Amino acid sequence: MSDVLKSFQRVRHQGLAEKFYEALLQADPRIKMMFKNTNFERQRELFVHGVLMLIEYANGKTLGEMAIKRLGELHSRRKMSVPPDLYPIWVNCLVETLAKLDPEFSPALDRQWRETLQKGLDVMTRMY
Repeated sequence: MSDVLKSFQRVRHQGLAEKFYEALLQADPRIKMMFKNTNFERQRELFVHGVLMLIEYANGKTLGEMAIKRLGELHSRRKMSVPPDLYPIWVNCLVETLAKLDPEFSPALDRQWRETLQKGLDVMTRMY
């Protein structure tokens, strides 16, 4: 099991999604507007699943590849139109939240998380 997946398992039930969205909604006014009519109970479930699929994609899993293509289409300009320049903000909010929650967080784990997430986000950016 990768260090990133271990980190995710340590924090996913410690309010990761709730704390992440608190940070994300404050990070950029465009983001807050995108979530104005959101059912956050469902959104938090989707977030946890999406992060897991980004990890699976980076680890070369077929399920992760299928999910990232689906997420890429959903976030593309043809559907939700999430501009790719928001992805770095998303990553920063996630990594900052992980740093607060994961007692084993380190600079090396920070880099691993960012590299892992970027692989799937690169696909999603190309699909925009």
